[in-house]
Amino acid sequence: MTPRHDANRAMSRHARAPAPAGPQPSARLARRSLLAALAALPWLPAAAQAQQPSAAQTRDAKSDSLTLIVPYAAGGPLDRTARPLVEASTAKLGAIQILYVPGDGGAKGSNMVAQATAQDRLLLMGAAATHAVLPWLQPQLGYDPLRDFQPLVLVARMPNVLVMRSDLARQWRIRTPLDLQRFLAKHRQPLRYASGGPGSSGHLSGEMYQMLTRLPLLHLPFGGTQPALSALLDGSADLLFDSLASSLPHIRAGRLQALAVTTLERAPLLPEVPSLNDTVQGFNMANWFGLFAPASWPAEQAQRHAAAFSQAMRSRPVQDTLSAMGALPEELQLQEFARFVRSEHSKYGLLVQAARIRQL
Repeated sequence: MTPRHDANRAMSRHARAPAPAGPQPSARLARRSLLAALAALPWLPAAAQAQQPSAAQTRDAKSDSLTLIVPYAAGGPLDRTARPLVEASTAKLGAIQILYVPGDGGAKGSNMVAQATAQDRLLLMGAAATHAVLPWLQPQLGYDPLRDFQPLVLVARMPNVLVMRSDLARQWRIRTPLDLQRFLAKHRQPLRYASGGPGSSGHLSGEMYQMLTRLPLLHLPFGGTQPALSALLDGSADLLFDSLASSLPHIRAGRLQALAVTTLERAPLLPEVPSLNDTVQGFNMANWFGLFAPASWPAEQAQRHAAAFSQAMRSRPVQDTLSAMGALPEELQLQEFARFVRSEHSKYGLLVQAARIRQL
C-alpha cells in the first residue's frame, strides 16, 4: 500500500528553502562536505514554576551564591537534571540558586551568562540547541557560543528514537531501519515525518537521514514536540524522530514501533532497538546538555567548579534522574568538553547549510 500525503499542507509549512529544479552541483558538493566532515568529527565513544528574571533576581545573581541559569521553562530535562545536580554540589560550592530564563529558543538565558563577569557568579545549563544549532539559524543571536563561554562539564546526551505507528509498521512490514530504507527505495514516494518545528532536533535528524541515505522524506513542522507526537498518533504523519522520554510510554503500550535510536550506542531503556548508525553509516545525533561559565572566569575558578560538578554527577540522585530520562551520562570536562562543543557546532553548521534550512 502506498502512503497518503497531504502535500499542500506540508509544503506550506516546510522549513527548507525551495531548491532549483534538477541536481545542483552546490547541493552535491554540500552533501560530500557533510559526509566527509561527519566521518572526521571526533564522535564520543559508545561507552519550581517558570519565571522571568526580575530586577531583584538579577541583583541576587550578583551575590556570593552561584546562580544557575536554565534557559528554558521549568519541568524539562535540563530542569529535572539541574535540581539534583545543584543539591549534590552545595557541599563543595555553597548555595546555588536556579533561575529559569526561557525565551528565543534558549538564547535569552544564554545571553545573560555570555555577558556576565566573573563577579556575577552566573552559570548556564546549556544544550545542543544553544551552542550548536541556534548560532546557525539566528544570525542576530547576541553571543558567540565558542568565544563567550567556558565549557565546564558535559552532563549527558539524550538519544532520539525513530518511531512510527505500530499498525502502520505491521501493514507496511517495517520493523527495522533496513526495512524502512527498502520501503522508501521501492516506493520512491516520501513518507511524512513530523517535528517540533524548523531547526528542532527532530527536524535536523530527518534532514541528516535524507542526506546520508539519499532517500526522501516530507517534513511536517509543528509548534512543539507534543503536537508532532499527536500528529503521528492520529495518522497525520508517518514517522517521528522523538525524544526517548516522550515516546517511551507509547512504545511500551504497543502504540508505536521503535525502529532505531539516533546515537552510536543503544539506549539502556530500549536495549533491543538498534542504532541507526548500524544501517545509515555516519548517523549520530543526540540532545546534549552541560554546564558553562562565562569566558571571563579565571581558569582556576573554572577548574574548581568543573571538578565539583563532575563529582556531583556521580551521586545516586543525579544518576537515577538521568537513567529515568534515558540519558547517557557523560563526564567530559574543560578542554575535552570544549572540543566536543566545537565539533557539534561544526557538524550542525554543515547540516544546516547542506540542507538549506532557512534562518529563523
